[in-house]
Amino acid sequence: MVAVACGAPTPPSSGGSPVASEQPVPGGRIVEGSTGDPKTMQPVISTDTTSSGVWSWLYFGLTRVNRDTGETEGNLAVDAPKLSADGLTVTYTLRDNLVWSDGTPFTGEDYKYTVEAVMRSKKTVRKSAVNTIVGAKDYEAGKTDSISGITYDAKTITIKLEKVFCPAIAGLGGGGAGGILPSKAFKTVWDNKSTDTSKNIDDNPLNMNPPASMGPFVFKEFKPGVQVTLTKNPKYFRGEPLIDEYVIKNYADATAVKNALLTGEVSFAGIEAKDYDEVKKNDSLKFFQFKSLGYTYIGWNAKGAKAPWLANKQVRQALWYGINVDAIVQKIVFGLGTKALAHNPPVSWAYDGSGLTDYKLDVAKAKSLLEQAGAKMGSDGVYRWSDGSPMKMRIETNQGNNARETILQLAQEQYKAIGITIDPVLESFNQLLDRTDPGPDFEGFIIGWSLGADPDPYSIWHSSQQGKGQFNNVGYSNPAVDKALEDNRNGPDCSKDARRKANHAVDLNLNQDAPYTFLYSADVLRFAQKDIQSFDPKPFSTASAWNIEKWWIKK
Repeated sequence: MVAVACGAPTPPSSGGSPVASEQPVPGGRIVEGSTGDPKTMQPVISTDTTSSGVWSWLYFGLTRVNRDTGETEGNLAVDAPKLSADGLTVTYTLRDNLVWSDGTPFTGEDYKYTVEAVMRSKKTVRKSAVNTIVGAKDYEAGKTDSISGITYDAKTITIKLEKVFCPAIAGLGGGGAGGILPSKAFKTVWDNKSTDTSKNIDDNPLNMNPPASMGPFVFKEFKPGVQVTLTKNPKYFRGEPLIDEYVIKNYADATAVKNALLTGEVSFAGIEAKDYDEVKKNDSLKFFQFKSLGYTYIGWNAKGAKAPWLANKQVRQALWYGINVDAIVQKIVFGLGTKALAHNPPVSWAYDGSGLTDYKLDVAKAKSLLEQAGAKMGSDGVYRWSDGSPMKMRIETNQGNNARETILQLAQEQYKAIGITIDPVLESFNQLLDRTDPGPDFEGFIIGWSLGADPDPYSIWHSSQQGKGQFNNVGYSNPAVDKALEDNRNGPDCSKDARRKANHAVDLNLNQDAPYTFLYSADVLRFAQKDIQSFDPKPFSTASAWNIEKWWIKK
């Protein structure tokens, strides 16, 4: 579900067209500011934007999202794939002369291996994107040693599906993982006859030491807590980058990234809304703003052992009424964003806001809902649940994210007013991901989603996606939502109207079931040093990856 921002861009406040008229000068390096280390540099098991921010420079899909429209277009394939009339066959035509950075030719075997790695991996959350391929489930179970529904020759890759898959055009190009792996390197320890993938994909040393690249850069080194360093790939199919080196530098928090941007230590970065006015005054920077497909939320674990009340819908609704989301939107994004009421953000083509409850702060209503659910107020001002235990629970978020830390502080203060005690927990981003893996040992958490241009929330909300390492980590289950998610995925009507209707059904149920307290979609606010030429962010490529090979630094 990791993707890029969406929506019509707000015109840049400065800089105009960033394309320079001078002759480009090769050399130099770009430094991107980050606030965490990648958990992996391998897409099959990647679940977070920090990790994808590294591997997406190295491992590409057959298709990509058009930077302006969000539609699917060719990448390693010449164009978007062809879909048969019955919707069961997808055919890609590869570009000529594709080679990995180590000189190995790119072939359909790389694609096929990536899908097979997804299907056998025990750590992936990606199976639902490719398990409708003919033979994929048998391969996963070890009944076969190859996925029969994927065939290829020198120019084409053909995929046979068991049933209609509405997101096929957008969703299959990355082999389920999002980026295709170099099969030659990974297959040195691969065994198609074994379903034990602990060493050959899930815990492979290559996961943190990428061996080859199809992207503009090649992995050089990783210094934990410091930076990831990439160097240019002379064999990049769009042309050798002008920039010699690309560094993703780790900073303590968003404020440190902002300060590094202001001093010129960082070449470009996204900033938090609270820093917008300060950074915008800096004449050495150019600015771009876009609406986002992502959103921030408080998730509630319905299976939390220490907070059994979270399994009750009325309690979760009370938690939504008990926090002032409108004030959070103003305090955190200062109007540079949109309040969220359900999963699909307003900029998505699948969005339909009709019938959604706009939860406003209402302490009396929150208390009434808690009491209807069976809670009783104690003499200390804290509600007791039906088993007599005080309604005290943890909310966790990642240290260094100033916006989320502020939300946590506000939640602690405001939930006290409705008789619920919050124990705040700050931890590293990777610790947060590990802690909130599906299971009973967490209660609430503050984090965000970055969504794809194609609206397919199956892996987040379907009841089947609750296993260890899966995205449905709040234990959400609703048969009506399962049905709508399946309609959105498998049709048989795959038109935008039909899929919008299915997504609206999902949103209506989520809005009432309140598995999350949905908060806001913050605008993407991106600043870059003016000396970076051809830096040209777009609505669906806000890091400007679409033309990275043309960037150069004006001296």
